[in-house]
Amino acid sequence: MATIELKNIEKSFGSNKVINKFNIKINHGEFIVLVGPSGCGKSTLLRMISGLESVDEGEIHLDKKLINNLIPSKRGIAMVFQSYALYPHMNVYENMSFGLKNEKIDKNEIDKKVKDAAKTLQIENLLERKPRQLSGGQRQRVAIGRAITRNPKLFLFDEPLSNLDAALRSEMRVEISKLHKKLGTNIIYVTHDQVEAMTLADKIVILNEGLIEQYGSPDQIYNNPNNIFVAEFIGSPKMNILKIGKDKITNQNIINIFNNKIKFDNYKFSDDIFMGIRPEHIKTDDSSDVKVDIKVDIIENLGFEKIIYTTLNGKEFRIKTSNNVNKDHSKISFSKKKYLFF
Repeated sequence: MATIELKNIEKSFGSNKVINKFNIKINHGEFIVLVGPSGCGKSTLLRMISGLESVDEGEIHLDKKLINNLIPSKRGIAMVFQSYALYPHMNVYENMSFGLKNEKIDKNEIDKKVKDAAKTLQIENLLERKPRQLSGGQRQRVAIGRAITRNPKLFLFDEPLSNLDAALRSEMRVEISKLHKKLGTNIIYVTHDQVEAMTLADKIVILNEGLIEQYGSPDQIYNNPNNIFVAEFIGSPKMNILKIGKDKITNQNIINIFNNKIKFDNYKFSDDIFMGIRPEHIKTDDSSDVKVDIKVDIIENLGFEKIIYTTLNGKEFRIKTSNNVNKDHSKISFSKKKYLFF
């Protein structure tokens, strides 16, 4: 296990700054997920840590050792790519052992490392097959196995499940989580998929345009988002955000929302504010504090739950429920304890 620290990391491509003053410290054995929209800089960060991309400014420390100028093979880091990157003319055993052979490791030790990794990933029966004879999930296991054989201080995963179908992604998420618990090695994992981020991570880094919007545990980020970007990015369906203009605020700090007067203590509103509430925190009855009559636009029936789409204050509003709902009109309500202000 290792500690990783990135200090004031900056990276630009021409005039485009993709990473700006990035700082993070990762403790022994942590599983960190970098998540954000396309182009936010998460894969660039991974490539800088691995040594595949240079650092413009700042320092990368692995176990308190500066590694900025080390070549990738000397960093003690293994990387798993989105594209698997397997040699098509080599069988599974040869793919997994190739890097070790280049390091001139003893043949018996190589054999042990490959077979141990294959056993861990349950691919012992695939060692003689070529990549073209494997499914997508099996190829990803081989790519992970190749990384395991190097016994690295740090694993880097760059969107490793994006080429798999939904069922395989779910299966491989579980396998990667089990692998982390078994090996106890640090993992930095890049994805744009919030489900992967929430289910895999010890801590999540939310990136946007090269900046950290929030860093914390999945529960912290989901329940207490720092801002509207994080609130809408994490959660499916995304959090409902309603703008409340400052003209709706009286001297007594009473906001008139949906014809319900709600008091807020210790708030001083000088600018427009926004109210956010998760779709699953809304009831399809009138038993909570704020009660609203809605016209149903669309109902998505997912079997175990339904997603209701309606319009409030001129904006799309989403409700997640397991109850049956009238297709035309319904009542909804939610508790004052469940919504946030930004």
